[in-house]
Amino acid sequence: MKMSLRKVLIGICASLIGFGQLAMAEKLEVFTWEPMPGKSPQLIQGMMAAAKIHNASGATVGIYQHDVGSTQLFDYVLRWDNDAAWAKTKASNNSEEWQAFWAQASENPSGKLIRSLEGYNMDTSVKAQDMASHGPYRVFIWRPVPGNTATLLNNFARAKVIHESLGARIDMYREGVGGTGNYHYLMTWDSWEAMAKFSEDVTKNAEFQKMMAESEGTAVLVQSFQGVPVMSLP
Repeated sequence: MKMSLRKVLIGICASLIGFGQLAMAEKLEVFTWEPMPGKSPQLIQGMMAAAKIHNASGATVGIYQHDVGSTQLFDYVLRWDNDAAWAKTKASNNSEEWQAFWAQASENPSGKLIRSLEGYNMDTSVKAQDMASHGPYRVFIWRPVPGNTATLLNNFARAKVIHESLGARIDMYREGVGGTGNYHYLMTWDSWEAMAKFSEDVTKNAEFQKMMAESEGTAVLVQSFQGVPVMSLP
């Protein structure tokens, strides 16, 4: 019993240390919306209006349209350099401007909120503004098999080196509130053409194929999809 309690306490401390480090990393909140039939343009317009308010309160805002792997959903993404910057934007939710916007949007809704979650960039050197302008992207959401979290993160790091050598930008996120302990592997390119070239080159990369074979059974792919930014504000 004492040994079990000791293990639990060690696990709690490790988690607290990990989140303490992530508090100084790029933080994001993702709100996934499904447009009501025929109202995609209105949903985007509403997001753009909200983005101006959030941008003024210190957030870096992006609007993204899902493509393959999704049902034409939209992500409204808020990013900050750290938790302190996040708190400033959260406080602005009580402002008259935001309350007036939300009241007007609620009168004639153009979409339905499907889900929301927060995430932290695993690279503490990345800033929110670094993500302000990128092109098409792909997201791979992984759940480590119990006891294989370290292996998953090691594979992420190995894959990042290979993928960036082939022209992709890689960012890795750990889920926070709203998540279920998954890890997100985000790949972005400057254009669809760059993505196409990458897809061709990676299938020929023996090092990556070897790594994939070695990592079999250590993680479960929960979801994958691609998309493109509709708008981003620095």
